[in-house]
Amino acid sequence: MTPASRRTPAEVAVPAVVLAVLAWGVGPLMVRGMDVEGTTVALYRMWSGTPVMLVAARAFGAPLDRKVLRAAVVPGVFFGLSMMLGFQAVRTTSIASATLIGALTPAVILLGANRIVGERSDARRVPFAVVAFVGLAMVVLVGGDRNGSTLHGDLLAFGNLACFTVYFLILKKLRNAGLNSWAFLAGVFVVGTLVITPWCVATGDDVGTITMKDVLLLGGMVLGPGLVGHGLISWASRHLPVTTTSLLTLGSPVVSVIGGWLIYDQKLGWGQVVGAVLVIGGLAGTVWDSSTRREPLLDPA
Repeated sequence: MTPASRRTPAEVAVPAVVLAVLAWGVGPLMVRGMDVEGTTVALYRMWSGTPVMLVAARAFGAPLDRKVLRAAVVPGVFFGLSMMLGFQAVRTTSIASATLIGALTPAVILLGANRIVGERSDARRVPFAVVAFVGLAMVVLVGGDRNGSTLHGDLLAFGNLACFTVYFLILKKLRNAGLNSWAFLAGVFVVGTLVITPWCVATGDDVGTITMKDVLLLGGMVLGPGLVGHGLISWASRHLPVTTTSLLTLGSPVVSVIGGWLIYDQKLGWGQVVGAVLVIGGLAGTVWDSSTRREPLLDPA
């Protein structure tokens, strides 16, 4: 085994993404425990997350400057739109539909979107990806509440999928070019906050009713899914193929479903248990395949 002090960034990147996925999976559980609407959660999360990202960027030696802020404008807009559309989708369609549609970014990338960042789809990973997708569908849909699905809400979810996929690919491209991950995240949050604020203020009717419990849960979201989740994903994106990184994010809904069963006593049937095993198995197969045949990095640093 390679000593920890001699591990390459690519070897550390997979555990980093796994930790980020765990943090992202806990996010919906925190939202579930809050007493305000999704748009209000988004508004407060972005405004509270932005200064944290600015401080983190400075602490890690890469304070936000004009050059990085300009580079973050386009991905920041898509990040903000993804946040806005995702929360609206949850409000207007079933949780099952919004979650499943929103988790399809790896499918878009496998179908060829990864060529945008100079990578090719690996046919050997497709069977593992199919297993993971089937497992995800079982986790989200088998025994889940599919009532309340609407065409309008599903379209919002697809809009969220499109925006997050574009953001994810731009993130990979800019990281390959050497842009610092923390400075980039700070810029993205600044831009995303400006994008999302008018919508959330105009549509939210409980902006002024946030409670102390909501504040505590919001702090957990900022530090967990925000700082740990987005921070590690942004860093790892330079050291892993975009396909591997995106496929690993399929584990996030599994974490949310299991957490809902443990914390909120939500029903977890055998079909969902089998689905979770398939997701984990498919992701493990993908990571194992990539580790046995290293892909060259666009930038070794």
